[in-house]
Formats: sequence, structure tokens, C-alpha cells
Amino acid sequence: MQRQTLKLFRTLLDHSSDAIEVLDPVTLRFLDINATECRALGYTREELLSMSVFDIDPVFSKDPLIGPKVLALLRESGRVLFETIHRRKDGSTFPVEVNSVAVEVDRPYLLAITRDITARKALEAAQQDSARHLQRITDFSVLLSSANEAIAQMENEADMLRSLCELAVQRAHLRLAWIGQPDSDGWFQILAAAGPMGYLAGIRISASAELPEGQGPAGQSWRDQKPVYNASFTKNPRMKPWAQRAEAFGIGANAALPIFRGGKQWAVLAVGHGEENIFDADLQKILTDLAQDVGYGLDRLDILKREREANIFNEALLNTQSSGIGIVRLPERVLERANARMLKMLGASSLEDLVEHSTQGLHPDEETYDRVGAFAQKVLSEGHGALRDVPYRRLDGEIIYMDLSSQRLDETDGVQRILCTYVDVTERHRLMDELARQALFDTLTGLPNRRTLDAEISKALARSDRQELLLAVGFLDLDAFKPVNDTYGHDAGDDLLKEMARRLQDAVRLTDTVARLGGDEFVLLLEGLRGVDELDQVLARLQAAIAQPFMIKGKEISLQASLGLTIYPFDEADTDLLLRHADQAMYAAKARPAGSSPGRASEGWVQLYHPDLGTITMGDEVLRQDFLRALVAGEVTLRYQPLVALATSRVAGLEALTRWHREGREVSPDQFLPSLGVRERQALGRFVLQTGLQQLAQWREMGLDIFLSINVTPEELDSPGFADTVFGILAAYPGIPPEALVLEVLEIGEILEQEVALGHLQRLRSAGVKIALDDVGSAYASLLRLKNLPIDEIKIDQGFIRELPNKPQDLIFVESLVSLGLGMDVLITVEGVETEAHIALLREMEVHYLQGYAIARPLEAEAVADFVRTFVLGTGDADTPLLALYQHLGWVHAAEESAMNHGGHEHADLAACPITAWLHTHGPELPGVEALLAEHEAVHTLGREILQARQSGTREELHRLLGQLHEHSHRFQDGLGRAVKAMRENFGSVPGGVS
Repeated sequence: MQRQTLKLFRTLLDHSSDAIEVLDPVTLRFLDINATECRALGYTREELLSMSVFDIDPVFSKDPLIGPKVLALLRESGRVLFETIHRRKDGSTFPVEVNSVAVEVDRPYLLAITRDITARKALEAAQQDSARHLQRITDFSVLLSSANEAIAQMENEADMLRSLCELAVQRAHLRLAWIGQPDSDGWFQILAAAGPMGYLAGIRISASAELPEGQGPAGQSWRDQKPVYNASFTKNPRMKPWAQRAEAFGIGANAALPIFRGGKQWAVLAVGHGEENIFDADLQKILTDLAQDVGYGLDRLDILKREREANIFNEALLNTQSSGIGIVRLPERVLERANARMLKMLGASSLEDLVEHSTQGLHPDEETYDRVGAFAQKVLSEGHGALRDVPYRRLDGEIIYMDLSSQRLDETDGVQRILCTYVDVTERHRLMDELARQALFDTLTGLPNRRTLDAEISKALARSDRQELLLAVGFLDLDAFKPVNDTYGHDAGDDLLKEMARRLQDAVRLTDTVARLGGDEFVLLLEGLRGVDELDQVLARLQAAIAQPFMIKGKEISLQASLGLTIYPFDEADTDLLLRHADQAMYAAKARPAGSSPGRASEGWVQLYHPDLGTITMGDEVLRQDFLRALVAGEVTLRYQPLVALATSRVAGLEALTRWHREGREVSPDQFLPSLGVRERQALGRFVLQTGLQQLAQWREMGLDIFLSINVTPEELDSPGFADTVFGILAAYPGIPPEALVLEVLEIGEILEQEVALGHLQRLRSAGVKIALDDVGSAYASLLRLKNLPIDEIKIDQGFIRELPNKPQDLIFVESLVSLGLGMDVLITVEGVETEAHIALLREMEVHYLQGYAIARPLEAEAVADFVRTFVLGTGDADTPLLALYQHLGWVHAAEESAMNHGGHEHADLAACPITAWLHTHGPELPGVEALLAEHEAVHTLGREILQARQSGTREELHRLLGQLHEHSHRFQDGLGRAVKAMRENFGSVPGGVS
């Protein structure tokens, strides 16, 4: 048995991936060695057993003191890890890492585990080379930036050339830089230089290919009119005339690049570097850019000279414009002319700061520069064009945003130019950024929303794996929250949710996350848990926070909550499944009988997920089976809600809406759709498409030229055959053109960024089917994120519009939302149009379609034809705070634009402003009307002062007035909103049709 054990040990030892040695701790001779080390060194085991470390380690052999040092470290700590060199039998060497341990069995031994680290050393060397390469690129990039700055400032040719050479030597660590051109005999004359002048003293360089002095980079570059690079003076026989001189001055490699002036070769730029093989592709590009910039600088000097000798082109006309105007020369993309407004927008003190400079420096990144370049080419080919939201970098570094409108200039000199008008839209872009930020957080509580939660869960899962700690994902829902809204009002409910959010955040740890998905649903991410006891501590704090009474309109109320938990990695699910499991557990907790005592995670108000809970509740399963039966039995029908085109005031289309006739009542989709599974949703989608198109075909045969909008679920978009299904059903109705079908995407989740969904949308849209983005309003950033999606229309969420009569101060956000949609060049449909005030306002805002109860409730199919033929939209009620405020805001925006862009605007007289008349008319019913009138008058007074300051005031004065205008305008809008709300509460409705 002992012999078998030793044989097994020997086998394991010899098959180890690391070399293993047993040594005498005094002589360092090998007492045993495994087969891995024998193979690595090329010796037999018998040969190595007659040798010591000194025979294979040149480091130990060279320095006999190293061995005692290693042994001393072993005596101190019993272990030592170090790197050294081993020599093979054939004399070659390789680096190793040795982990040596002192052990004692029958006597002291040294056990050494040796690992070949050749690959690691190669990787380290490669990383060092990469770092040096990056530093070189950085140095040359700094050179290019400094060179452009020097070119922009210099007005003297000799000074500019000398400065560029000096910058090349100082900023990019070049040994030498010079600019020269051949004389009439072909010998180069030095125009400017920096570095060791001794190298250039008496040097002879020719442009002739017949002479040895013409074989270097400078001569070749001049003849070929392209860059030439010499990697090494010592290895290139052509460099023999200068090799000894280069060695004396520490120059290892050199290059020469042509400099063009006025489109013709004028000189060469030559540089020398101390290292060989230095000119890789990146550095070659930077040097090429530098040589081109030298040419641009020379061209700029020539143009400046011509401009000084010529009359200023329409100077007075250009400088009186409120927008920036510039002429760009192509293909160089050099700004040839600019008016005073353009200088001010970009923070330039004189024309020389911008004119005859490449526009590349005006953009913050290469992507924007390329985007504007493509736009310029489009203008050249089509004659005109427009581009929105283009970032520009002012000379002080501040980023501003402009809208461009350009047209091609066809002049007689054959040079390609475009005339551009620049409008500063920085304020609009700032608002867009703010809207995008709001899309990441719940607007009511400030907690992360679903999009942010998805990202946080992914990070939390990675941290859990890395730290080997537990992650609890919780789904929390308040019990009986709806009665709070019903009893005390939605404002009180909102206040309660905000207080609940604060309590939840205070109860969890700093490393935990609380998010709100909507309504009274919250998600908890409890990270870094070492066990259930630690989880219980957090749950106890949460329960205590929820149990404290809430003060609602002076009354104390108490709430309970249900919490579902699932714990990763015990639940090895992905992000979406973890949330579903937690949601499932929450419903199980909510379903328990009232009065359960709170305790551990498996009791009381908390339910821990386990697979036995099932995937759906029994109630959901029954509902799904009932729905499929109802679909077959004809108990699911469609209603059709009209969409009116503002351009004609007539019905232009219909939206198909599902109704389920169940147990004697008509049920809308919001009551059953969330409980349906993928199969049921797909069946419903096919039913709506088939039924709706069949009905549309009948209407069109009756002469009704209308379109039909149909909602599409994410499950349908995720189905591989969805587009083919649509095409197949459309083919059955040849009387329906594809343009008469509008597919509304119900959700704006990640499904729209998946390849399958995008493929369907692109195929359908290419065939003529229209794509609409539904329920846009609360998540403004969907427009920014989805602006590149194949969509034709956006539908502004009805809840957002419906609240406007009670919150007229929110009008500015609706206005911004409409502006964003118009900027995307898509059709805009507004849902939730319920009052005559809505109609008047939306007519003024010039949206495309209206939909809502003010037009018609969803119609049965039999009633559609008569309604479409007879309905004409009225003008609406113009005597409303909404319309008056919108018209007032139009003037305020003009005043702001005047302050920011020095543009002209007509000052609106206080008495003529529509909101003045409305306030006076309804003053008796309007609380605090005197304060509102005072704020309104202050806004108009500031507008008049801005007009005066624009003509004679300073920039600082305009900025001060603009700040005051914003403050008073926002104060007025908020005050008006509160007053209208109070009027509604006191009188039951707001005069003028707002209720």
C-alpha cells in the first residue's frame, strides 16, 4: 500500500504543470526534481541530481551572495517568492518565478515551485511599449493643438514658420525640425529651424534625384509631393551622406512632408527624432496634419493680405443680423467670412480668431465634425439644407448648440463654398438635456425609475458574484392605497408616496437601492448580505418606517405593505426574472389572510420566493383561459375612436380599441391586458389586425378615405413572423393601401432596441405602413433615445394633456414636447382632448391630429360612417388661461431670444397681452389676482428693459435682466396654476371652459 501511495505521489509530481525541485538548504543541490523541470531545462533527471542551482541559474552563478540572501529570507519567514533566470542545457535562458518554502521532514529541505513566466514578461513588455506609444501620440497631439493656435495668431510668415519648428521640438520631443525649399539650382535653403543648429550648419540637401544628396527624405518628398519616412539612419544606405552627422547629434530617424501653398507645392517640413522606427501610422497622420496646417496657415496669411487690400464684403449688412452668418470654403472646410454676431456667439474678439481657420476646432469631437462635413456635402449636391442641434466649442471652451441653415454659393472662381446661418439654440438643448435626466428618475419621488433600476440590478448582480455575498430583490406594494386617493385626492396620495419614498430610503443602508416603478409599487435592492439575520435587520427597519402613521390633510392614517423577496444567487435568474419572482412573491404575501404577525422573511407582510409559488396566480390562469374562449366566441369586439386632422377639422382616421364583454359588462384592456400571457397577447394582436382591416376595407368601399391605427404589443414585435403576418393580412384586402395602416408601439421599453423588433419596423415602414410611438409624455427622453427609430408619428400621452386645465403652469413642458416632435419631422397626435379649451390651445400649437372625448368616445363600427361624414371640429373656447398663457409665453420666448442672441423683438404692450384681459375678466373668482397682475406686469416691464438694454446696454446687464425675467415668469406661471386650481376647488369649474 505504501509503495502504491509513493507511486501515485510520483505520478502527480511528474505531471504537475509547474516545475518542482527539492534542494539541500545549505548546498542548494538538487535532491529530487519532477519531469516538468527536466523537460523545461533539457536535462535528464539523473543529470540534474548531480547539479545545483548554480549550474542552471546564471543570476546565482554571477552573484554568489544571492543564495545566502534567499536562505536568510527563508529562515525569517519560511517562504520566499522571487524572479530569476534559468539556463537550459542548450545554453538558452528563460525567465522564471520561484516560490520557495522551507520544510522539515526527517531533515531540513527546500521545496521550490518554479513557473515559466516568459509569456507574462512578453505581455508586460508589450504593455510598456503600448504606454510609450500612447505617450508619443499624446506629445504629437499636443504639438498639433499648439501649432493650430500659433497659426491662428501669427500674421508674419517668418515668425509663424519659426514658431512651428520650435513647437515641434519643445512639445513633441523631436530632436530637430526645419522648413526648407530648393533654390533655382535645386539646393535646399533653410527658411526656419529649431533644434541643434550644428546639424544644419553647412549641410547639403538637394532636390535632384541624380545626386547622392538628393536621396534623402527631403529630396524625395519634394519630387514625389508626398510624405517620406526614414526609419533609421544607420540601416538605410540612402542616408549615408548624413549618417555620421545624425549620429553625432543623436538623431535616429527622420521624415519630410510636402507643404502646399495656394494648392501648389511650396516647401518641405523635415523632422528628426532620437529613436529609430518611431514613425508609426498614428504619428504619420499627425505629422501629415501638421504639414497641412502649415499650408493652411500660409494660405491664411495670403488671404489676410488680399483682404487688407480689398473692400470688406457687405460688412455692414452682415453685422446687423441677429443670427450668425459665415461662408465656408470646401473641401478644406475653412471659414472664409463671418459676421459680428458669429464672432460673439463663438467668443471671438476679432475676425482673425475665426476666419481662414479650419472649422474642425469649433467642434468638440470628431463625430460632430464628420456629421457637419456630411451635411456640407449634401448642401453642395442639393443646393440647400438644414441641420439641428449641432454642438460648437466657443473659444473660451464653453459648449453651445446651433441650428444651421445653409445654401450653396455658385461663384465664378470655381471654388466650392456654402453660406451658413447659425441660430443659437443652447437654451432649447439645455431643456432637452433636463428632460433626458428626468427620464432616469421618477418625477414624483426622485427615486430611480425602471430604466435606471435595470442598470443598477445588473451592477448589483456583478458585485454579488464578485464579493460572494447575497443580493435580495424586493417588490413592495402598499395595501389599500387607492382609498387614499379616492378619499383625500390625488395630491394627498402624491404627498404620501413622496413621504413613503423618503422613509424607505432612510430605512435601508447606503449601499442599497430604492426605486419606484409607478403607482404605489417600489423595488428594493438589498446588497452585500451575509445571511438572513442581516436581511431581517433591514426588514425590521422597513416595517417600522411603514408602520408610522402618515399625516394626510391633518388626519393620521396608517398603511400596511406587502413585500415579495427573492435572493440571489439562491435564485439563479436574470434581471427580468428576478423582478418577476419578487413580484410573484409580493402577490403571494398580499393574498394572505389579514392579521398575520410580522416576523422573519417567510412570515407576515413579507413573502420569500420559492418555485412552489408557480409562475402565475390561479386567478390569472382562469382569466387567460376565459379570454381565449371569449375571443373564439366573439365576446371580444372593437370600438373605434376618431382622430381629427386640424388642417381640415375633419375625421382623418380611427384607432381600434379592444373591449371584452364579460359577465354582463364591457371591460377595457387596462383591466385584463396585464394578466394575459404571450400566447394570449399574440392571439389578441392578430384578432385586432384581422378584424380592424376587414372593417377598414368596408369603410373605404363606402368612400371613406381614412386610416386605421392599431396597437402593437412588445410580444408581437418580438415574434419572428410578425411583419410577414401583417403583410399577409394586408394582402387579403387590396383596397387598403399600406399607408392607411398605422401600427402604434404600445411601450417604449428595450424591445424597441432589439434586432428582431427593429427589423419588423423597418420592413413594415419600407412597405409604406406607418409607425407611431404611443403614450409619449411622461418619459420625454423616449424622443431623444428613439429619434433614430423608424417612426412616422408620436402620440402625446392623454394623462399629460388632461392635467393641463388644472396645471396651466405645465404648459411650457407640453410646448417643449411638441417642439421636440416637430424637430424630429414626425406627425404629432394629442390624446386626451376633453374640453373646448384643449381644442383652442392645440389649434394654436399647430399639432396634426386630435383624439379624445371632446371629439367622441369610442364608437361602435356601425356608427362610424355617419360620424365621419358629418363631424366638423369647432374652433374651441378661446377664453381660457391656457390659450392666453400660451400666447403670453410666445412673447416671453421672443424677449429671452433677444437677450441671448441680441435679436429684435416687438415689445408686447401689457394691456394688449391676452393674459391681462383674462385676469381682469375672471378676477372676482381668482384667488390672489392682484399678486398675479403684479408679477405679470413685472414680466412685461423686464421685456421692455431688455429691448432698451439690447440697443445700448452691456452684455452683463442683459444677462441680469434675463435672469430676472426667468424668475418672474416662472413665479407668475406657478401662481397662475395655484390660482386656477383653487378656483376649480371653490367654484367646481373654471370660467372659460376649463374644468
